[in-house]
Amino acid sequence: MKLAIIGLGSIGRRHLGNFHTIGVAPLAAWDADAGARAAAARQLPFATITETLEAAVDGAAGVVVCTPPDSHLALGRLAADRRAHVMVEKPLTQTVEGVEAWLRDCDATGLRVLTAYNWRYWPPMLLAERLLKEGRIGALHAARTEYAYHLPHHRYPGRDYRQFYMAKAAQGGGCLLDESHAIDYMRWLCGEIVELSAVVDRISNLEIDTDDIADLTVRFESGAVGNIHMNLFAWNMHSHFEFMGEGGVLQWRRFENEIRLFDPKADRWEIYPSTAQLNDMYVEEARHFVACIRGEAMPKCDGWDGLKTMKVIEAARRSAAEHRWVKV
Repeated sequence: MKLAIIGLGSIGRRHLGNFHTIGVAPLAAWDADAGARAAAARQLPFATITETLEAAVDGAAGVVVCTPPDSHLALGRLAADRRAHVMVEKPLTQTVEGVEAWLRDCDATGLRVLTAYNWRYWPPMLLAERLLKEGRIGALHAARTEYAYHLPHHRYPGRDYRQFYMAKAAQGGGCLLDESHAIDYMRWLCGEIVELSAVVDRISNLEIDTDDIADLTVRFESGAVGNIHMNLFAWNMHSHFEFMGEGGVLQWRRFENEIRLFDPKADRWEIYPSTAQLNDMYVEEARHFVACIRGEAMPKCDGWDGLKTMKVIEAARRSAAEHRWVKV
């Protein structure tokens, strides 16, 4: 089964290595930058690095899109035209325009679209999902999360971050799009977001022309209230959440690699440590995409699911611009 990886930045190279590890062959890849192609050819000799996009996708059963968000929709349409299933790195697209028509076309021809929100494959997150479904904290009342890192220090160490897409609004950079992981897992675990009030702005001294902070106060369909905070200037990279329910509290801490549940009846914390390594969830994501191509599974986060996160992003942009609550 041929797979084509489009875009050979860090995530494209990671996916290429992981698909090779799980035995997928042949693998083709392409990047618009000739230097990136040459580097990948040296580092990843098991893959065919093509000189053109068309050569990479020709005959592919699946296409993995790892380019900046402004090109996601065009590449998704190209995959659909070639009758290839598609895995699109988050966010699904840069804007919602044209996405529904593309997804309807994919549905009509039996093509599967996987939105690559990788935390959906992380064992602590899956444990949190199970504990919530089991009712361990009762009805959810409030939920909050932070997802933050320092753009030059953590994302592009030793390189000029200003030269990359993350610094450029036109290419889909900025924290609201890039850190939309937090929106995705809050929707997944807490339910759909129905309205929000947001600040989306650039407030640090980062030399970018897009947002470096997004802070969303949200109301979930259940009536629970939440806060989703994202930024690109936190020196202490961190990701965590806390869910407060009628019958307990559930916490996730990324770097402690654990889930914590407070049981008020026992008046104690239950701590669930994990031994999972970061790349494990990407490997599981790769296995899942292959299963989707083979018809053995349906996408855990399909294109329509990715579109719902995009609609939250669009609502946040509108709320920030108009300084008001907005329905999603």
